Amino acid sequence: MADPRVELQAEVDVPREALFGMVATAEGLAAWLDEVEFRPEVGAHIGFLMREARATGEVLAVDPPQHVSWSIDWPDEPIGTLSVVAFDLVDHGHRTHITVRQVGFRTRAQRDLHEELWRYWFARLLEAARREVGADVTAAGASTARGTSTGDSAST
Repeated sequence: MADPRVELQAEVDVPREALFGMVATAEGLAAWLDEVEFRPEVGAHIGFLMREARATGEVLAVDPPQHVSWSIDWPDEPIGTLSVVAFDLVDHGHRTHITVRQVGFRTRAQRDLHEELWRYWFARLLEAARREVGADVTAAGASTARGTSTGDSAST
């Protein structure tokens, strides 16, 4: 597999400092995930419930207000290799360009499944950002190893 990653992006009309807490604090993550165990400290254990699936891992990097990443696996259905989820927030004028990327899949089927899952959870993140910090999402889309596809391009 040439490029085993999933990547989704959006432009959000809030400063990255306002959005960073949505991806790098237990309270922010709890606004769009079902259950959260998270401390923004390198080496800290993470635990998420995403629908019926339990994910575990550890925090790999925290660089406020631009980056947070963690390892992730599914104890009930392990990926079988190190998989990493990273959120990057970049200033783009008065907006923030947010990217979520997951790498480390062994098969195309794993990558495709996680792309579908991230489309759902990323949409929940963007909706929570609208609710919690008054974000206006001006564009959202996804790019994967299969090419680029545009998702929402809606504004509230």
